[in-house]
Amino acid sequence: MTGSDRAPEVRILSFVNHIPPGRDVERSIDRALEWGVDYIVAQGTGSDWGPYWLGSGDAPATDLGNNVRPYLRAAVAHRIPFLFSFGIAGADVHLERSLAALDRVCEQEGWSFRLGVVATELEPEALAEFAEDGREIRRAQEVDELAECLSPDAARRLVRAVGLIGPEPLVDLLGRGGIDGIVTGRALDIALFMAPAMFSGVPRAVAGHLGKLLECAGFALEPGDSAQPVWGRADAESVEIRSPNPDYRATVKSLASHSFYERSDPTKEDNPGGTLDLGGCEYEIVGDGIRSRGAQWRDAPYTVLVEGAELAGFRSVVLMGVRDPLLLDQFDPWVQAMRRDVDGAERFAGREYEIGVRRYGDTAGETAVGVVLDVVAETQELASELAYFAFIRLFVGPYRDRKTTAGNVEVPFMPLVMPTGPVYRFGAYHLLPLEDPAEVFTSSRLTVPRSGL
Repeated sequence: MTGSDRAPEVRILSFVNHIPPGRDVERSIDRALEWGVDYIVAQGTGSDWGPYWLGSGDAPATDLGNNVRPYLRAAVAHRIPFLFSFGIAGADVHLERSLAALDRVCEQEGWSFRLGVVATELEPEALAEFAEDGREIRRAQEVDELAECLSPDAARRLVRAVGLIGPEPLVDLLGRGGIDGIVTGRALDIALFMAPAMFSGVPRAVAGHLGKLLECAGFALEPGDSAQPVWGRADAESVEIRSPNPDYRATVKSLASHSFYERSDPTKEDNPGGTLDLGGCEYEIVGDGIRSRGAQWRDAPYTVLVEGAELAGFRSVVLMGVRDPLLLDQFDPWVQAMRRDVDGAERFAGREYEIGVRRYGDTAGETAVGVVLDVVAETQELASELAYFAFIRLFVGPYRDRKTTAGNVEVPFMPLVMPTGPVYRFGAYHLLPLEDPAEVFTSSRLTVPRSGL
């Protein structure tokens, strides 16, 4: 893992490690290897599903070991270094669970890897102290639920927080050498790809463009499917993207569209240390792929995004179906009557709760229109009691021209009231200014499989 004096160039095979790989993935990997692969890179963190995984410390049920196995096999056979972010939410508990999955797959296969590991969880107390010391931690998006600046009290209410690491600490690890791969907790998606590109001498703007097109792997192809790998190459001026699976294609439309992905401005994306500007990019078909050039980088003060989860309450739900067209025509008054009954009940006076009713489908028929009763309250017991009370009012409450005496809804599942546990919200989605890109992150080295497991 050392740099080179030759002209800047890097070739990366990208996949998403929390998604089970598509069929014939080995064939796709072999084709990419024929084109040349300098690094295997996979993002495995994100906040697409909100703050629940971060707050709870839980993660989706996916076999991470099997997801990465075919790519690690290629890494071993061809001595290719890899960079992975792990654990969806990417806190320490998620990173440890992911490292344990690596331990198991390495034990099964007889592999051993020397890893650089970057932990990206941030202590709420440390964030509070930053705020008390006058460091302005400003919100990343202008939404009413987030304070303009993170206060010490708001920081201390967080259950768990992470920072999205940029490329610089990863470049530093690559430069130190002596490792086979790098794994991180929560990371900026494109940072994982920028790091090997920048280490290879590729300019930051081109490295960022490469990262933007590779970050979600096959999602940038046509048809889009994140279970598919993508191959990318960057030099001093341009990027080239190819699909190693012939059933999927990189097209001008698919790549240009993906460059708009997950951004408020279709051509600009704010990142640690600056803005990636793709407004002047041009795309052309070259052989099996697409080449693009024209990316620009605008320097800015260095900040990292902080995601922090705080407890909002506890949830219980009831799933229902409605077939009566008369009731569906009166859906809103029916729900409003339930709300009046709940709010007027003395037993719930002074208690904190929210009741949501969601309707799925348009008209009744042979298949019922779905209705979800969603209650969030200060305790699980209260949420379940409120859910049952509200359900009963929906179940038996009268409505105009009703032909039956009760049984307004059908219930497809038991138990009737399903407690789903704690509910979290983003208490922090703010930008933390850093003087040093590695200031708040912890790096270490270890070998997997770890002894004693």
